[in-house]
Amino acid sequence: MSNFGAFLIALKMMESGGDYQIVNSLNFIGAYQFGEAALIDLGYVSRDRDPYDNNFSGGWTGKNGINSTNQFLNAPAVQDDAAVEWMHVMWGYIEDQQIDSYAWTEVGAMELTPSGMLAAAHLLGAGSLAQYIKSDGRADLRDPYGMPLSNYIEKLNGYDIPFGPGDPQVVALNN
Repeated sequence: MSNFGAFLIALKMMESGGDYQIVNSLNFIGAYQFGEAALIDLGYVSRDRDPYDNNFSGGWTGKNGINSTNQFLNAPAVQDDAAVEWMHVMWGYIEDQQIDSYAWTEVGAMELTPSGMLAAAHLLGAGSLAQYIKSDGRADLRDPYGMPLSNYIEKLNGYDIPFGPGDPQVVALNN
């Protein structure tokens, strides 16, 4: 099993090809394609009337010295740190949806691992992951570019992450 660092690299490559300065057509920014709502949750951007429009009109807070989109795009280490923090936040959202117990179970035709769950939640949110799970994989929602949730689960399943439930087979072998 690959480690958490390898998971973040794989996620970054899927999101942006590893380009820290990229801004997509929906104004998601950086290597991990952060949107305004995520950056609000992480404390980098102040909330405005619509946290989902990606216009960052609430302004940047100065967290980690970042006061603008341009500064964020030019700070790879800050983006990497934000991604680590975001995965912890996302796991909390997975727990809030009460779907963390589905880790290491089969949904549809795939076993869900914590890393696959995190990747799917990063793509479309923990609520969308919950819909996917509760439909046994039939509600394979897609992002605005047509990327299905199942693609992120499949490609990013199986990485060892430092939180969430461990692989029960590995736990059994170590006992």
